[in-house]
Amino acid sequence: MKTIVALSWFHRKIGPLVVYSYPKDSLDKDLSSKIANFMDQQFNEGFFTHSFENLRSLNYYFEIHSDWARGNKEILMVSTIVDQQLSPEIEEQISDLCIEFSERLRSNEEIFTAFYINDLNYHENDKERIIKNESLIKVWVETLYYAILENTREKTVEEKIAILLNDKHIFETLEKLSRGPIPLEMLREWFIENFPSKNFEEIINTLEDKQFIFINQIGLVEKYVLLLKEVNAERIPPDSVIEYIDDKPELIDLLLPKVQEYYSEYEKKTDEELKEDTFTLFQIMADPKKYNVLSELRNGLISKDALPKLLSKKTLDSIVENIEFLKKYDVIEELNYNDETYILLKTNLQITTAFPEWMRKLLPKESDPVIAKKAEIPLKSNESENINKN
Repeated sequence: MKTIVALSWFHRKIGPLVVYSYPKDSLDKDLSSKIANFMDQQFNEGFFTHSFENLRSLNYYFEIHSDWARGNKEILMVSTIVDQQLSPEIEEQISDLCIEFSERLRSNEEIFTAFYINDLNYHENDKERIIKNESLIKVWVETLYYAILENTREKTVEEKIAILLNDKHIFETLEKLSRGPIPLEMLREWFIENFPSKNFEEIINTLEDKQFIFINQIGLVEKYVLLLKEVNAERIPPDSVIEYIDDKPELIDLLLPKVQEYYSEYEKKTDEELKEDTFTLFQIMADPKKYNVLSELRNGLISKDALPKLLSKKTLDSIVENIEFLKKYDVIEELNYNDETYILLKTNLQITTAFPEWMRKLLPKESDPVIAKKAEIPLKSNESENINKN
């Protein structure tokens, strides 16, 4: 079961009920009822948790102003349901996100109308704003879901590798080992000289555990460190442009020249410039917020103009900051089309692993095929005489 975010509302006649959850259809009737009933156990605004069966819910109970509710207050609760134990740090992050969600609702004086979507006949004159605000609530719940998922989801393989190589001392150590095996003591001296504040033994143990290196002992004393796999972060042309052809084909004509121009210049980079760029790519994929923007753009374009309508100011500021960073390093491109600004991938990123160069040099080269000479079988004396007679 994946993470679920649910928004509950206290209906003045029915009582507490879940009005929207995301992903859609992820809550069955029984679980939905259990979550909503937690509202009856809470009387003061705040964050609280519940464990039941093999699930855990993290809930934030709050109120917003309403012109239509008794006492001019709507009672709400936003819940995160997970099937795993979370650390106190992650629970605190989810609490902060829920508080931000409640503040977003409070900042919209008309948002209470969204909860009367099933009473359109009674509120006929307010039909348009009820429908509009109900759609907005759904977008905000989905946005909260993705923000929480960022803190609770399991990292991808490329993220885990990037997080490791995002540290300069590890990146440089693997770079040095890519040239060939090094005596352990010699590597230790180099490491301490270049990274005196880091723990050499800890780094070596980590790299050995992750199967990046192997320590080979020769004789009784000397040990050599061997790199087992070379890791590289590289740029590739964005295959997501295929989707733009169907959706907004005119964007291809705007994007392709910029992609082609970039790669023509990229091919001229020196080895040192490529090394620096590789480390930057590891930094991008190791940062959850930048990686999330990258993941979204791998699936298609984003309308930049629509972001302020969907996100809180705090979230928006964070996303804009990461967008600017990705623009600076030529990962994304902003294009104007039909008076709207779109964000698209300019270069996609990928992490690859391969045999280290020093190992590739040891592999036997493919030799030319050997063509056997036609064998000449000596004839017996009587066979030779018969041939001559004929």
